[in-house]
Amino acid sequence: MAINTTWKIDIGTVAAPTDFTSRVMSMNIRQSVDVNVMGRGVCQITLLNKDGALTPGGGGTYSSTDWFAQGVFINALTDVGAGATSTDVFDGIITNFELQDNGIFSTVTLTAQDGLTVGGKSPLQDLKGVSGISRPYITWLSTNIKTTLADTSIYPLLGKSNSVGLVDYVNSSTTFDNISNPTGSSVYADGWQINIIPTANDVCYATIIEEAVQAPYGAVARYRVNAMPYDTTRNAANSVDFEFAPEGFVTGTKLPFSANNFQQGFNIDTLINVATVGGQFATFTSTSTNALTYGQRTVSFNNTGVSDNTFAQSVAERLTNRYSTPKFNVVELAISAKIVKQQADDSAESFWRNLLSIQKGLWQKTTITWTGSGASAQTVTCVIKGRTINVTPENTDVSLFFGDWVDNHSFILDTDKLDIDRLG
Repeated sequence: MAINTTWKIDIGTVAAPTDFTSRVMSMNIRQSVDVNVMGRGVCQITLLNKDGALTPGGGGTYSSTDWFAQGVFINALTDVGAGATSTDVFDGIITNFELQDNGIFSTVTLTAQDGLTVGGKSPLQDLKGVSGISRPYITWLSTNIKTTLADTSIYPLLGKSNSVGLVDYVNSSTTFDNISNPTGSSVYADGWQINIIPTANDVCYATIIEEAVQAPYGAVARYRVNAMPYDTTRNAANSVDFEFAPEGFVTGTKLPFSANNFQQGFNIDTLINVATVGGQFATFTSTSTNALTYGQRTVSFNNTGVSDNTFAQSVAERLTNRYSTPKFNVVELAISAKIVKQQADDSAESFWRNLLSIQKGLWQKTTITWTGSGASAQTVTCVIKGRTINVTPENTDVSLFFGDWVDNHSFILDTDKLDIDRLG
């Protein structure tokens, strides 16, 4: 058989969206994650509107639709001939509507952004929690992701009477340092990005939007979030180790990549050899031994929830210990549904599906093997930090963007998949 890939695009409420797949002419999805950065996702979909059904005020089926109150739910369906399995690739909220119409032919291009980006625009006076009282990081993050503002949802309702957030901790750590509540951000996005996430060197990003029952609100639109504070490594239950080989050299569960857009490079632009982590309760600056050799590469996170200098030191040193050494690694590669169908073994179907998944496809260990021009065979291990997915009726093209795995994986003893342990 062969691995087949199709798509389903729904737009509307979280409980009963409308299937717009037949109108889709093209689609582009861009997603990225990193340490200390709130992940971002954006999708653009071009829909056929030759019948005028989408034209505002035009009398068609959707002419009175409030497009900016609608969710976008994108699923990939993969199979090897025994029935398709669906996986969520992008869920978000429409933030832009563009109509092109010359009287003969018409298209609508929708832009949607992930739920945290949209919900993060809600005003914030103080982060939820009692200022000056320490609490676990996971409690602090969860409270401020789940939160409603004065009993009003900060996320779009998508047809429900309330909406909430839910954090899925997909990492291996179960205990964290206590934090103390800083103040000063004016919107939730700033609170998450400036105050909370750098406190724990977190990898945090929006995943799916679902209809769910969550106390005490009842049935809600629930916005789920992946988080990996402190050790930034997924636990076994949430890990998928991907393997890639060039076209024509794939076996077993490996996925084929194209020679086109295969790029390697040094990570000079992302070096960190001076890191300052602080807040109203503590401040510490960590400087690596490579500072003079490569010039000063500095980051500062000055309004976090670190509760004392020991805590601040551990957070700062994780950055300088990880990112102060130049590495040469794979930067980007391309894969497509067409070459997967032509070359991948049926046993690779679940890996292709998980690669497309918003919950499983990002921040995963990836092993890439190839032989360069006039060079010996090479194998490197990377972490997926971003992707661009371009979908047309003819094909699905995926570009993956990487960081070095050793720099970005856990530094807790006995958890390292590479048998190299470095304490942060």
